[in-house]
Amino acid sequence: MGQKIRLALLSFWLGAMSIFSFIVAPAAFAVLPEQRLAASVVSRVLGSIEIIGIAVGVILLFSLLVFREKRGKPPLFELIAVALMSLSLILSRFVVSSHLHDLRERYGDQLANLAHSDPIRAGFDQWHQYSVWLMGFNILAAIFLIALLARRTPSEKRNA
Repeated sequence: MGQKIRLALLSFWLGAMSIFSFIVAPAAFAVLPEQRLAASVVSRVLGSIEIIGIAVGVILLFSLLVFREKRGKPPLFELIAVALMSLSLILSRFVVSSHLHDLRERYGDQLANLAHSDPIRAGFDQWHQYSVWLMGFNILAAIFLIALLARRTPSEKRNA
């Protein structure tokens, strides 16, 4: 798979994560009348973003490993970065988001009314922070990879 296609996939992935993080999530909590409704919208969209990211990551990893005979060895840094991005989204989807969903299901509307010092609310806030960190890592890694791929010189492109 060519560099331009990898750039396009990474750009799509970055765009989806950015729109979610900077537009959808803040807008949902700003305009929906109940926090529970906003959380439901954000959870649903985040789940889709996580699945899209995992799929794009698998496609990129597959392409880096399978189509390497034309390029020689796959670019190690790109391979590691995409693997870490994919793993972080798997962790986000199947561990972090799962815990957040369970807490929302168990405590419903009362979760938002708990004091931040309450152990249940503190646990929820910590899981939410993990989610933010994982998404932030993916956004930064995607920006870095896009910049790296875009900067490659013509001679590096032939060898990569």
